Amino acid sequence: MKPSTKNITRVKDDSLFGLLSPYKSSYTFVRVLVSPVDDCIIVQLTDNPKNFHAVPQEKFGNFRILRRLEIGVLKLSLKYVVPENLIRVLGPMLVFNILPDRVVITDSLAKDGIYSIETSLKYKQKMIQGVKKLLNMSPHKRYEIVEKYLSEHREKHHD
Repeated sequence: MKPSTKNITRVKDDSLFGLLSPYKSSYTFVRVLVSPVDDCIIVQLTDNPKNFHAVPQEKFGNFRILRRLEIGVLKLSLKYVVPENLIRVLGPMLVFNILPDRVVITDSLAKDGIYSIETSLKYKQKMIQGVKKLLNMSPHKRYEIVEKYLSEHREKHHD
């Protein structure tokens, strides 16, 4: 006997998590490096934590990676959003409240998969506050970022 084929209608989930579900595999991973010797703090973003190991280690020999408890966050990742979305929507400084001339931004997402923001240790507290703000972003705000990115992306392809 042949099994009956029924038209299975899929229920559309209009809840926030239903809208975000296509982006479940999208993540932004954050790493904070501090070097008192070099008087420097670096925040790095990537969509794959393996990319952190692809960078030459001799460049970061004097640096120490801050743990999540030192930063004061539960996780060092942001679900549903990739770094490219954040940079395009929030701008190159993201959520960091530091003067642009005090910061060195290295955008090597295409080459190494890492986006770095580097500044003096004088701004350590502001950088950590920015990381907290970024990682504690509400799901609603994440959805807004994804939607803005997609609408900008569509407009560029239609022109």
